[in-house]
Amino acid sequence: MRVALVVGLLCWAAAWSQSPISRADLAVRLIETEACWEAHRESAEARLRATRPLSEGLTAFFSGRFDALARNLTQACAALRSDAPPTPEMLYAGALGVHMPHAVDKDALERGEIVLRGQLFAYYAAEKPETPLQLRWRIMPRGETRTIGDGTLDAPEPGSAMTLLTRAPEGDYEAHFELRQGGQTLRQWRQTFSVIAQLQARLEALERAAESHDDAEPVERMTVLNAREVLHNALKGDRPETFYPLLRLLQLAEQLVAGWETGASGWRAAPGDYWMATLYRERKVAFRLYVPKQFQPNRPIPLVVALHGAGGNEHLFFEGYGLGIVLKEAEKRGWAVIAPRAEMGLAHIGGALEAAQKLLPIDPARVYLMGHSMGGAHSFAAIAQFPDRFRAVAIFAGAGQPTQVPPDLPILMTVGEQEISMLKTNIENAYRRLQGLNLKTLDYKKYDGCDHLMIVREAMHDAFAFFDRAPARTATLSKP
Repeated sequence: MRVALVVGLLCWAAAWSQSPISRADLAVRLIETEACWEAHRESAEARLRATRPLSEGLTAFFSGRFDALARNLTQACAALRSDAPPTPEMLYAGALGVHMPHAVDKDALERGEIVLRGQLFAYYAAEKPETPLQLRWRIMPRGETRTIGDGTLDAPEPGSAMTLLTRAPEGDYEAHFELRQGGQTLRQWRQTFSVIAQLQARLEALERAAESHDDAEPVERMTVLNAREVLHNALKGDRPETFYPLLRLLQLAEQLVAGWETGASGWRAAPGDYWMATLYRERKVAFRLYVPKQFQPNRPIPLVVALHGAGGNEHLFFEGYGLGIVLKEAEKRGWAVIAPRAEMGLAHIGGALEAAQKLLPIDPARVYLMGHSMGGAHSFAAIAQFPDRFRAVAIFAGAGQPTQVPPDLPILMTVGEQEISMLKTNIENAYRRLQGLNLKTLDYKKYDGCDHLMIVREAMHDAFAFFDRAPARTATLSKP
């Protein structure tokens, strides 16, 4: 209980940070760091070097010091690459970020009324090197390798502006950035944006449809309202904490509305990655849903429910942890994944289960649960609330303590050897408490060269292997 309270207070502190750096800015850096880890994780020495700045960065985040977190992420990437300390040039490169629109009105772009511009800002204070850097960028349609625009900026510094694109057809795009000094690449990262035709008119149409179909199925109606809110905010300049393609988000909402106009459901279950929402006990629950390529509408499908940690959201399992490693493991097996955004009163757990049941032919005997950090505490709560719902549970560096656990429910506990001491003690206490419950299947795995942030990446393969071995249990799929 004590650890859960502390995590909650730290999350509150982060949410109320007065830092000029936004959470969307940090999402870009987090995915960049995950890519650095992925490139160097085969080296035990590299992983071990990176654990200290990653742990210090986590503490900075929960203290609301977003600038310190960004510096720590720069240091973590440098530690993964080399045992030498980061140079002043590396620290300066790590301090630079690009603000750019996430949604662009195609018609205004085509008329020349606007252009896609980027402006550099500072994540943290860093001394400018004597030899200037160069910023390069390439613009590509999402999922393609062809370049539709590129450019360079010499001697980049906070406040510098550049024109990234003047014309583009409707679509979802990625901007790939590279900071260089001479022949050396210091940093590489990507950001996303969408060019959408008649965006304002289409958003107004979504709003009218939601108002005139207030009796529509809750998952569909809330998905339309969520898409309208996200796109409206993006058009105003706000950036969502995700790389999810916004044109795809709009098209799903329009597909749902088109179904309503014919008096039918607009949802058509098919392989893909969906950003949706539902209403559960008067609370909005936003979630990401992954449907694997092997999906067949007439065959029951296993489901993994993934609960994120404090300060995270529904995108963390899909884009952050291991660059979405949960999807890779699920795809191997033909399983679906649903990751809800945490809500007060644990509405997200019941909401996710209910939504998945409405959207897919879920196999009630093969529903699995996983949670990271605060999501571990929520997993223990879900076990108590739905004791017969899950076939097996995997907890990554979980907060909280178990209360009511069926003896036949298999549980895997995982922790990094370099975990923050307070959390590591809590995890060990939870494991001992589970041992006292005499569970039939209880595993505990530790990972060296692994901290709180990277435990999900390092333990995910073992979690799915644990799920594969889990024996059948009596399961229910009644309304949560």
